[in-house]
Amino acid sequence: MGACSSCCIPRQSGNECHENHSKIVGEKSGHRRNLSATFNMTIMEEGVSADQNQNLIDINFATEEELMTLPGINRAKAQNIIEYRKQIGGFKRVEDVALVSGIGAAIFSAIRMEICVGHRKSFSNGNIPFEGSKQESPVSVPRKENSMVNINIASVIQLMKLDKLGPVLAENIVAYRDKNGPFKNIDGITNVKGIGPHILGAIRNQICVDDLGDNVSQASSKKSQKSSQGILISTGKTYDLYPNGSSQLELGSSAENMLELLKPLVEKHPRPHQESQFKFKCKNRIAVRIATWNLEQFSIDKVNNPGVKEVVCRTILENGFGILVVQELADQEALQKICDELNNPSLPRIQKWIGHRGKWKCVVSEATGRMYQSQEYNGFLYDTSQKIHLVSSDLLAKPKKRQTQFVRRPFIGTFKIGKFDAVLVSVHLKATGLDNEDLSKLQEEINKIPYLLEAIKDHLPGEEDIIILGDFNLTPTADDFECLRIQDYSNCIAAGTFTNISNANPNGSQTYDNIWISKDTQAVYTGDSGVVRKGLTHGLIPHGWGLGGVVSDHCPVWAQFYTGKDLDNGDLFIGPDTIQFSLVSDP
Repeated sequence: MGACSSCCIPRQSGNECHENHSKIVGEKSGHRRNLSATFNMTIMEEGVSADQNQNLIDINFATEEELMTLPGINRAKAQNIIEYRKQIGGFKRVEDVALVSGIGAAIFSAIRMEICVGHRKSFSNGNIPFEGSKQESPVSVPRKENSMVNINIASVIQLMKLDKLGPVLAENIVAYRDKNGPFKNIDGITNVKGIGPHILGAIRNQICVDDLGDNVSQASSKKSQKSSQGILISTGKTYDLYPNGSSQLELGSSAENMLELLKPLVEKHPRPHQESQFKFKCKNRIAVRIATWNLEQFSIDKVNNPGVKEVVCRTILENGFGILVVQELADQEALQKICDELNNPSLPRIQKWIGHRGKWKCVVSEATGRMYQSQEYNGFLYDTSQKIHLVSSDLLAKPKKRQTQFVRRPFIGTFKIGKFDAVLVSVHLKATGLDNEDLSKLQEEINKIPYLLEAIKDHLPGEEDIIILGDFNLTPTADDFECLRIQDYSNCIAAGTFTNISNANPNGSQTYDNIWISKDTQAVYTGDSGVVRKGLTHGLIPHGWGLGGVVSDHCPVWAQFYTGKDLDNGDLFIGPDTIQFSLVSDP
């Protein structure tokens, strides 16, 4: 089928060797900037420093050409942004850019993490400095201690800073606003469940319906109403706990204080009832569950959100996973945070888990390629107490020629699981695009998978247990997967068993994540597989301007295998500990 070349370098297993192509957790990450500060629950000071904004585009000073570097911004839209900021005397917050003609909620969502609003001292009398003139570095202006809270755009966390408003009432305000639109005046807040004249009287002097306070013009109110339809109502993809550059809730230095304050929100999302726990056996034979999960831009900031960490760890424990293959790591250290929490739990619901805990290790790849705003890394998280041993791990080598084989290179791990050994291939294939404009590129990547399988067999003679798992971005019944079916590979997750999830569509609509197994592996496949859909939301995970979001837009999927024997004659311990896989032939 296809030839391969090898770079056989004696090494230790991936989590021990500092020269391995797999990233040893704890080293410094190299992508341009953190992806998801919006998930961060850490107590921090108000305002954002110039250093934090140095990689962002300042929409108050950016030239036409600089604006055109943003996703979705062409020359016409860049000109509209510049013209609009001249008319209004400069943007007060990044959300204002959604009001520009041709921008709207969709484009704003795409550029939200790429932009900032610079210092406006030079905007006196509404005058904008000469385009292209040098200005001081953009610095976010900290909110004054006595500034009002705009109840039409404030997040749950911001609303909780008001007198007499706890998390439940704050969430009620956001829910009412999302359903009914912005408040026309501050008296309208009494329509919210639980808020009457007494509470309004206590907070009247702390709230407004426009950034300029209650004394706003009718035209300004109309603008606020219009903008709410574009950017204030939750889209399910905006994760900002603290919009408009405002600070987090001031709770002192103790994270426990925050968790205690937000306890009512947490209790609204109890863990799902487990009818029966996996006993690591099937028909009285030892078995293991191998799972894959695209954790959607999983950064250090995201995993530091206790709601995110709890959902990921409890999902692993409740479903008895032995190996979890992870895509879309935005920071190489993020997976180690999960590993540490599993081994030494700090969160109450992880501490209270009474089932099998395991002893966990993880290994993370070098950058597989690019994803939105950062490099992507893949990882293997595995429970050594289930007699799982990682022999080696590596990325598919980059081709010597400059042709691109995969947008994100597959991450390959060889495992001994009891008496069973297998090669696991983590993939995150090219997305098709909103209008399927990249479908042909996805098809090209799928067509290269058989060549990768041939390379694995050439390097590991006799090894027939190969499992390909991850985000395929295409339903398994598509004709494109015929190249796998003719080699007797079969998918464990059936078409129509949806693997995506959102707050708006909790039942899903697509079967993109899957596990494909070779003919030999089918002999040890117990026939059990599943998609975990329950327990993926949490009261501390942002959802638009409120809370209660999903941890990822992908569900974890798993398949179960017997580990008591190995039917092929391959030996993963033959030869060097680590093999670098590469393709030298293309379809």
